[in-house]
Amino acid sequence: MDDKTHTALISLDLAPGASIDDVKKSYRELALIWHPDKVPDRVKDRATAKFTEINEAYQWLVRNPEKLRMSSYSGSSSQRQSPPGYRTSTRTYQTQSERNRSEHARTGASGRTGAGASGRTGAGASADPAVQRVRQAARGIWTDARAGLYIFPDIDADRAANFVVSLQQNSRFRGVAATVNDLLVFYDIDGSGEEGMAITRSDHLVNNNTSTLYDIGDLVEVNLKEGFFFWSEIKVRRRGSRTFELAGYAEKAPGRALVGILKNLVGDA
Repeated sequence: MDDKTHTALISLDLAPGASIDDVKKSYRELALIWHPDKVPDRVKDRATAKFTEINEAYQWLVRNPEKLRMSSYSGSSSQRQSPPGYRTSTRTYQTQSERNRSEHARTGASGRTGAGASGRTGAGASADPAVQRVRQAARGIWTDARAGLYIFPDIDADRAANFVVSLQQNSRFRGVAATVNDLLVFYDIDGSGEEGMAITRSDHLVNNNTSTLYDIGDLVEVNLKEGFFFWSEIKVRRRGSRTFELAGYAEKAPGRALVGILKNLVGDA
């Protein structure tokens, strides 16, 4: 394992053998702790330096997944002797039942595909009022696969299927989306599709990363708070409430796009 990968793992409190999921989870936790906006002024300089360090470590590992995989071999013996507080991967393979659920989420119970390999669905779906409403709200905003933002009909079927499966495994989100075809806007937060934010055909805003669920018809205001470096906060206010709630985190470009779509939807409600 090269020195840069080893240093990045240490910065994120991880040991050799950690998975990309471990990297993303640890990054989110540490970012919340060390965000300069969340610490007293007397330690802001230290927090900024640490926040920069964990951001650089995160970017290196997610952009070089092959080096992360190599660390599992070079660190196989040291992984068993990891110091306290280090996280190691607990997910080593996908079971057959998980694969079956993923395929079900992709196709639906009827066996019809929700989206093809390119993410496009049948033309008839465009007549759906929910689809038309979201398309109108997203005018001038396009799918950006590199940023993980997908807009109907260009939903990435494989990544979105992982997201739908994760929703189905959480009782809070059951019924929100049964197949890939139920997602009209999808932001893939972690690059695997397992964690994300979506606008659904049922007119919901769902985020399994922050475990939040909103009926878009209940929202009256949407704001974007751009933070340091890569991440921004998407905040929403419900009807009858004076306070904003955190709907989720997004990188800056997809965050602006999501907020733009949501503002249009809320304005039309």
